[in-house]
Amino acid sequence: MKTVAVFFGGRSVEHDVSVITGVLTLNSIDKTVYQTFPVYVDKSGRWYTGKALYDIDGYKDLDINKLTEVAMFGGSNSLYAVKWKMLKKLAEISVAINCMHGERGEDGTLSGMLNALNIPLASPPVLSSAVCMDKTFTKTVLKGLKIKCLPSVSVKSVEEWNLIKDKPPLPLIIKPSKLGSSIGIKVAKSEKEVEDAISYALRFGDTALIEPCLIDFKEINCAAYLRPDGSVRVSECERPVGRTEILSFCDKYEGGKRVFPADISKKSADKIKKLTEKIYRALGVRGVIRIDYFLVEGEVFVNEINTVPGSLAYYLFGETLKSFTAMLTELITVAERDFAKERTFITEYKSGILFGYGSKGAKRL
Repeated sequence: MKTVAVFFGGRSVEHDVSVITGVLTLNSIDKTVYQTFPVYVDKSGRWYTGKALYDIDGYKDLDINKLTEVAMFGGSNSLYAVKWKMLKKLAEISVAINCMHGERGEDGTLSGMLNALNIPLASPPVLSSAVCMDKTFTKTVLKGLKIKCLPSVSVKSVEEWNLIKDKPPLPLIIKPSKLGSSIGIKVAKSEKEVEDAISYALRFGDTALIEPCLIDFKEINCAAYLRPDGSVRVSECERPVGRTEILSFCDKYEGGKRVFPADISKKSADKIKKLTEKIYRALGVRGVIRIDYFLVEGEVFVNEINTVPGSLAYYLFGETLKSFTAMLTELITVAERDFAKERTFITEYKSGILFGYGSKGAKRL
């Protein structure tokens, strides 16, 4: 039986959200086909596995001492238990699923590590993950694709902001450039509030992104993933409903409302779905992503691209966990297929260059 490892948690302010996504995914994988291994990354960055990790209620008072610390090593897909400086092989990982929101997970870090370990990944690869994690760079890529996004300014300090001569008009939205789940975001209606919001955003990362604060708009979400037949399955659109002027963390994860399918015209919905597939294919994505849009008087603007969306956005494709199980099976199948293809690529080249240079010759390189 093939073994699927689900990575979640991590050293990120989105740790708790990641736990929810990870446990949901872990329990939804088809156990008649796959053996599963949870790999929980705690807030210090250490890895653990154990049966207790399948129960979401257990995380309220998680006892690390009852878990098994695990590790992996370069070039091998084996997962080892670590105890008293001894290693015991637990399993060979056939496929991995990334459920780690935020930095050190969603930003391509985990994807790169798993790639180095020769483990197929049923989640977005390194390049698309890195591009989408940094909102400033995402805008650069979107502009290259001639896709609309809001104008913005990125700064690394309040002093840098104060040096800008043609500042965008108030009110403004200020957010960390490399973060999700609406953490670190503030609305600023005065210069003092802008400076305070920049300082606050820079507590979460090295860059603050500054955008106009929209007044009359709808926020629309749409997800997509690649199917085994090569088609991209695009979800219906949803409209999350915020209780304040910005969609907050509480709106997203603590009882916020949603309108599904979104109460927008068919023309706008079709435009968003078509744009979602275009972006998915252009970025060379694998796995599931969710794209968040702004709909302003019929115009569509991309807000951000989530390569590890909450609950892997399964609820946009089907309301039942049974449908999520089928979706995960498709993601795993695509990961295995792509990995098999990648294994056929040439990775060696016999040049003889090492035999042609002594210690003196090497200095000329």
